[in-house]
Amino acid sequence: MTPSSVGNRFRSIEAAAVAGLVFAVLSFISLLLLNSPPDPAAPDSAIAAWYAEPANRTSLIVGLSLSVVSAVSFLWFVAVIRRRVGDREDRFFATVFLGSGILLTGVMLVGAATLASGAVTVDLADGRVPDASVLAALAGLGTSLLLFVLLRVQAVFVVSTSTLALRSNAFSRWLSYFGYGIALVMFFMPILSEPVGLAFPVWVGILSIALLIRRSDIIPDREGT
Repeated sequence: MTPSSVGNRFRSIEAAAVAGLVFAVLSFISLLLLNSPPDPAAPDSAIAAWYAEPANRTSLIVGLSLSVVSAVSFLWFVAVIRRRVGDREDRFFATVFLGSGILLTGVMLVGAATLASGAVTVDLADGRVPDASVLAALAGLGTSLLLFVLLRVQAVFVVSTSTLALRSNAFSRWLSYFGYGIALVMFFMPILSEPVGLAFPVWVGILSIALLIRRSDIIPDREGT
């Protein structure tokens, strides 16, 4: 490989690392903000009072905004990782990798929008709070999407990414094995748990840091990639 092509590969690795870190940080904060409303099982008066507070509604809207930015960063991360694998990719796992990445982004945005929709509705209605049962239903649906459905899709993405990395030597093997462990926890966790919901941003963050720190150890692409 020529020096310029090696430099391009290093820059692509750095781009993936930066995009992954942006996603990890913003999605971590977003999930914490979006899960701040009262439990759907709380009394109706407590739910209505929480949404009547402007600062609480602002936290949900900020969480939604951060979720959108993190989704864009994640798509960039997926694109750069796919470029890194290049023509060494296994087409089956590459398809699962790309498809689960797109599905993951969609579920994440729908879940975030659902959780924030109560706050947006109150703002649009000039402070009038809808029925508490409606707000509780929206919170329950959004939580189910982010902490149950999304977790399983994220697990599929982690498995496909780790397998592609093993087969293409795109990054260190320990990262792939670590990914398999994280995926098992996310896929088989039987209960809704916010700490487990944070596992995926943590994995992306660790992967990004490892790529950035050890980019000189990554096996270069073959000629012509």
